[in-house]
Amino acid sequence: MVGISSIGVHVPRSRLDRALIGRAWGSRPGAGEKAVAHHDEDALTMAVEAAARCLEGTHPLRVDALFFASTSAPYREKQVASVVATACDLPREISTADFGGSVRCGIAALVAAVRAVESGACRRVLVAVSDCRPAEPEGELEPLLGDGAVAFLVDREARLAEVLGTAAVAEEFTFQWRLDDGRSVQVQDARFSVGHGWVRDLAEVVGRVMNEHGVGTDQLDALAVGAPDARAASQLATELGLDAKRQLVAPVIDRIGVLGSPDPLLLTAIALERALPGAPIVLAAFGEGAEAVLLRACAGAGAGAVRPAVAAALDRRLPLPSYERYLKYRRRLGSDDTPVELISNVLEFRELQQDVRFYGSRCQKCGLVQYPQARVCLGCLARESLDPVKLSKTGTIFTCTVDHLAANLEHPMGMVVVDLDGGGRVYVQMTEATPEEIVIGASVVLTFRRLHAGGENYNYFWKARPR
Repeated sequence: MVGISSIGVHVPRSRLDRALIGRAWGSRPGAGEKAVAHHDEDALTMAVEAAARCLEGTHPLRVDALFFASTSAPYREKQVASVVATACDLPREISTADFGGSVRCGIAALVAAVRAVESGACRRVLVAVSDCRPAEPEGELEPLLGDGAVAFLVDREARLAEVLGTAAVAEEFTFQWRLDDGRSVQVQDARFSVGHGWVRDLAEVVGRVMNEHGVGTDQLDALAVGAPDARAASQLATELGLDAKRQLVAPVIDRIGVLGSPDPLLLTAIALERALPGAPIVLAAFGEGAEAVLLRACAGAGAGAVRPAVAAALDRRLPLPSYERYLKYRRRLGSDDTPVELISNVLEFRELQQDVRFYGSRCQKCGLVQYPQARVCLGCLARESLDPVKLSKTGTIFTCTVDHLAANLEHPMGMVVVDLDGGGRVYVQMTEATPEEIVIGASVVLTFRRLHAGGENYNYFWKARPR
């Protein structure tokens, strides 16, 4: 029985009120807000966050492959899946692959994971789906496009849901797109595109997968579909003969926006939090055709099925004070942080275990844990008797300062010394925090973030955020 055994989600804490967009451009973008990747977040870092939550309680050695899906990966030529796997401290021997091209790439990655487990090629596949799609300032998509990530663990245990079947169609239909060198997602006439492309293709694949497995419209528990807006989702439900109020998982566009490829997976997570064992659920997405997956909820569905609970992820918010701050986060306004030289891959190679997998050293004689990794113990001064040790990513602030002058996209910038749970002390930047949250004794969690850019490359490291 192949299916989903664990789900992790990440919704950025930063939120942009659509009223601020309207005030900037003299428009009426609608009510609500959208989730905005912090200035040091991107599709890669959000995928790491969601994947880490998904893997809680799972030993890294039990994962055989990681598939990363996104239409907005920070690299055009550099595999992101391998970076996510390394930051999650997965084995070097696993298979990795990137999926992209359209917002149905997340479901495509999920189906590929199911096929890999069904074939026996893999025991367990982690699927991390993340998007941070750029919108043109003052464009019609700017108020809609939000950011976020979802991760699914696929295996034969299927603790949360069993995969019963899939269906897909492939056909050229231009709705939303971005050129290789394009800065923003473009969109065609929405009314025609929804009616003659989006609804048509999705109704076909959803109807087919339900018919092939004997699920009637009155039997379907939930339809989780990535939609360009709430009206389109209701239109699809009506086309399928479903009760939109009862069977359609309501989009969360008014709270976090349209996430793109993570949308159907996030809505599936919501459906599984509410589902009873045996309930049939369909998730589907559109993009030059459409793809649908039929699930059956298992015993693990219900409250506690998702980490963190989706409601908690949505409620964790830090409103941006202005539209201009949003433009800075998107690198549309002002300059980036102080540029640095390209970091040598020799240095990256030497410090990979320490800086990305996040290992310190433990003294064999006195047991002291320290970071960075060392050859001499700071406690007993023993030499060449320290072993690598994986560090915890939770802790408390030992001491801190708030820097108002540092060259950074966000001011003021907190710098903290964190005592990690289980041993070790690290000195890192604080992120996603107000000055009032940067206090001695505060609980924090380390999160993988973009540190700075240099030599036309991005450099990532761990930062602390409020727990």
